Amino acid sequence: MEQPQQKPTNKSQKPDEHEQNIPVHERRDQDEGAHYKRSIYALDVNVQVVIGTARPTIGELLLMKKDSLIPLDCKLEDPVDLVIDGRIIARGDLIETDHKTGAIGVKLTEIVDVSEDMLQ
Repeated sequence: MEQPQQKPTNKSQKPDEHEQNIPVHERRDQDEGAHYKRSIYALDVNVQVVIGTARPTIGELLLMKKDSLIPLDCKLEDPVDLVIDGRIIARGDLIETDHKTGAIGVKLTEIVDVSEDMLQ
């Protein structure tokens, strides 16, 4: 049975001029399996923006109807949390991004160091 030929890799090869402008973590690796490593950057991630929490009882939830108010444990000027998979990754302020439509976004004010969480 004939073995497929592998492309020779040259790890000492310097990045070309175009690649020098790309952040190191996004540069193409010369290894065969590198495209699997890079493909993770194309994955979509669901980010939740948490403005506050409430802890109503089941009874209070059952009594709610249109125009009911749920008080939260925060103030309007408090930062919001950006959460991925239950972990806070950043904090920021809600801002209006389009005055015509009322669209909002989050202006990041803090990036949370999750490296210690990842080790546990």
